[in-house]
Amino acid sequence: MMELKNKRIAVFGMGVSGLSALRMLHALGAEIIAINSGDIHSWAKAPGVLDFVSLTNCHSENAPHLPKILEEISLVILSPGIPRDHHLLVPLHERGVPVSGELELAYRFLESINKLAPIIGITGTNGKTTTTTFLGEMIEMDHKKVFVGGNIGVPFCDYAFDILNQKEVVDFILLELSSFQLESIDHFHVNIAIILNLFQNHGERYHSIEDYGRSKFNITNRFTKEDLLIYPEDFDFISSWAKLEKGLKKTVNTQQPVSQYDLSSFKLPGIHNRVNLNFILIVAEAIGLSENAIINSINTFGGVHHRIEFVDGLVGLPHFVAYNDAKSTNWDATITAVEAMKGMEGNLYLIIGGKKRGHGDSILPYLDFLKSRVHYFYLIGEMGEEIESEINGLVSYKNLNTLDKTVEELRANKAYEKGILLFSPGFPSFDQFKNYAHRGEYFVGLLRK
Repeated sequence: MMELKNKRIAVFGMGVSGLSALRMLHALGAEIIAINSGDIHSWAKAPGVLDFVSLTNCHSENAPHLPKILEEISLVILSPGIPRDHHLLVPLHERGVPVSGELELAYRFLESINKLAPIIGITGTNGKTTTTTFLGEMIEMDHKKVFVGGNIGVPFCDYAFDILNQKEVVDFILLELSSFQLESIDHFHVNIAIILNLFQNHGERYHSIEDYGRSKFNITNRFTKEDLLIYPEDFDFISSWAKLEKGLKKTVNTQQPVSQYDLSSFKLPGIHNRVNLNFILIVAEAIGLSENAIINSINTFGGVHHRIEFVDGLVGLPHFVAYNDAKSTNWDATITAVEAMKGMEGNLYLIIGGKKRGHGDSILPYLDFLKSRVHYFYLIGEMGEEIESEINGLVSYKNLNTLDKTVEELRANKAYEKGILLFSPGFPSFDQFKNYAHRGEYFVGLLRK
């Protein structure tokens, strides 16, 4: 795959991973065409595109001439957000043209020059970013070099590009891996794989949890008997598949986590964070991290942005403490956030809603639990009306559609008792925001305005 000089290669999707792949392919001497949705001039002039591909080789995915151009393509690098059954890709699949992701491109390059470091891959529905970030800091605490990337926001190709330019090889490669990314791997291989959990998610892409789970289990692609799989023992669906995999196996109990370490200074709320810590501790032992590094990390790690993140500096909201959980895009993440508020003083005010997924949208399977914990619901976004139709007459709520109006209402109403304001939307952000980070930053900005 790495003999790419003068090969005609399509990069489909101009997001972060697509732009990173463009740069890498350009450095390897490939002839690139770029494909994206929307008017060419609205995206081709974005930073990073025309540095690596000419405007004449930029194409809208709906351009009538594009199928003809794709007949000459020898490889497609597909962005994670684009499904592999996209109509443009069907003829390529039939002709046997490889359709890979940016992960595969980076891996094959590093392998071809013998510059791979041990790879730790982390997947699951919830908790990936926190677990990846926490483990990365723990490795660094032990004075080892680690590349932290993948779905966390830094493409693997960024690291491969650095190595191409004679940067120093790290001791470990740590990657957060989404199901979308794992759909488009072939040769890519991790040495330690973590599957944190599995809940129904991405209903727009997967019609069943089995389909979703199969994508996640691609993380064990090319596993050998020396590789390590760490998974939750009390998820029957995961356990039954894990037992069929090669390699070493270790499990974590997600219901009653215990630790041999003192957690009195552990800053992350909720049982789920103690569960994630136990996954991390197994990896720490497997790669030989020192006890001092482990203890110091436990005592100092403060969490990640937009995942049950404490928000200080509130303006005009004297009765509230606030938490930003904008990364929540499914009900299980929201349930986890609500559960993490257990034991805190005051009523819980929950802001939920966002873009429809298409499957698993209904609040009703979770309503009894939420009613027992949530004092008042605020509804926003595309899902607001649908949730309202299900909870009307059953709970106290307002559907104000936007975060702006919701925060205005919270400031204007002087009758609130002391409480906890939790923004854990439970749905994707793309109805009103660019991504979950934009959503979270906007929310925090409103609270501090």
